[in-house]
Amino acid sequence: MSHKISSYSPPLLIRYDTFFVILLVAVQFFFWYGIKWGDDDNQTVLWKGSRSIKPNLAIVPDPPTDAAVKALSWGDEEFYFRTSALAIQNAGDTFGRTTSLKDYDYPMLYKWWMILDSLNSKSNFVPPLVSYYFGATQKPERDIPYVVKYLVQHADRDPAHKWWWYGQALIHAKYKLKDLDWALEIANKMAAIPEDVETPLWVRQMSAFILEAKGEYNAACNVILNIINNHDKIKEGEMNFMIHFITSRIKDLVAEKEGSPVLDKLNPQCRAIVEAEKAKLEELKQSKISK
Repeated sequence: MSHKISSYSPPLLIRYDTFFVILLVAVQFFFWYGIKWGDDDNQTVLWKGSRSIKPNLAIVPDPPTDAAVKALSWGDEEFYFRTSALAIQNAGDTFGRTTSLKDYDYPMLYKWWMILDSLNSKSNFVPPLVSYYFGATQKPERDIPYVVKYLVQHADRDPAHKWWWYGQALIHAKYKLKDLDWALEIANKMAAIPEDVETPLWVRQMSAFILEAKGEYNAACNVILNIINNHDKIKEGEMNFMIHFITSRIKDLVAEKEGSPVLDKLNPQCRAIVEAEKAKLEELKQSKISK
């Protein structure tokens, strides 16, 4: 009996796959090392002469128009918000690049931040990115105004829940821009938050700190007294700090001589606290002399 040995033939699909893999490898090889044709006077070379040239990628992508936002979101603005926010977070650090913050276009970034807020103003993804990351720019005088402007506008949308970003904007304005007038404007927004909104007491005290820094001691005292007189639930530690603020931090007033125009204009309650502090200092001084 004769036995026929049948040879195995692989499926046609596998052979096609193998062919295309070999073809792709060959194309990649020729593109990488160059393909040349033509005579010596007219030669064409692909890839070999241009493989070291990289595209000039923008650091911050151009912000879209309102109409483009509607078109690109395809009816799902939340998805577009998330993908765009991630793109701004990684802007300048893609394709193996690392970019210093001083090289970013902050006016363009500001436009992106506002677009993202228009898509989702409740999210707390963008504000910390702006304050803690983009706020670390090496050129604060040029860039931080956009950070402060955005943070204030973001908080203005919902002060009762976004007051924290007022505080961040104030810190940038006071310490990085040295702009006490702008810082005071932001502090006044914090003080104007409705009384029924539960916030730490320092939120309503910030204007006093800025007024003290501006040398407007009487106004600073008035802010603290207004808090003391109009808030029923003040913890002992907070009350002690506010008294300390008047008696010690406004030390220039304590050192004023009688008859000083500054001291004469002081709120009577503030003046009483200052006088009591002066009496304590004098008593302590006399006790040391007697010893």
